[in-house]
Amino acid sequence: MFGKSIYVQENPALVGGSPQSVHEQLWAQGLRRRLQIRGGIAAAALILGTVAVAFWFGLLAAALAAGIDALWHWRQRLASSVWRKGQRGERRTARVLRLALEWRGYKVLHGRSVPGRGQIDHLVIGSTGVMLVDNRAVPPETEIAQYRGTLYIDDRPGGKVAAELREMADKTAEMLRERLGDDIAVEPVAIVWGGDLRRGHVGAEGVTILRAHRLSGWIRNRRARYTPEQVAAIFDAATRLPISRQALIVR
Repeated sequence: MFGKSIYVQENPALVGGSPQSVHEQLWAQGLRRRLQIRGGIAAAALILGTVAVAFWFGLLAAALAAGIDALWHWRQRLASSVWRKGQRGERRTARVLRLALEWRGYKVLHGRSVPGRGQIDHLVIGSTGVMLVDNRAVPPETEIAQYRGTLYIDDRPGGKVAAELREMADKTAEMLRERLGDDIAVEPVAIVWGGDLRRGHVGAEGVTILRAHRLSGWIRNRRARYTPEQVAAIFDAATRLPISRQALIVR
């Protein structure tokens, strides 16, 4: 008799009635409406292009307008893929760090544990500082912004999320200080997959929130703080942080 494996956990995101499942149903139901709007945009571009220049230009304008609309929806769909699959984005962020930073001399650790605080997805150590990178996957309609230094998630204060990341970063800095004997500042960074992140970069309440494709540039453009020797010493101390189960996911 066939049944579910006791060794493989069921993904809640793929169960009927989950937010992801409802989102998929609504997306499928909206296909006809999206095609109608795209057709209307193309028709308007065809008419305007033909009147303004010539029929061939109208056809070109219609194809371009329809293509831009299709590209916009594809990018929206792609941005929410991590959340729709019930993932957090650890593997994708690890790939970004490996391809964009490690060959530049930055050291990256994945899946370390902070006793009493949780798990570190990624710890980036380089000349520009030590960054604790956490992953967050949210629904595509979630708005993330800051107002007068306060973090807002869907118009609700996001202070609790920011506090959790700051506490984890502070605890990590404390553990590194115990091993090195020097003060080390660890900066909390959240990588958001999905959602509506204004300008692709939000800084509030001591936490920096970025899109993954902006992460490497943000890290490299910071002021240099450590020499190669100091980076090596910090990395050696960081390797002694407890390994969490998360490390098996991102490797």
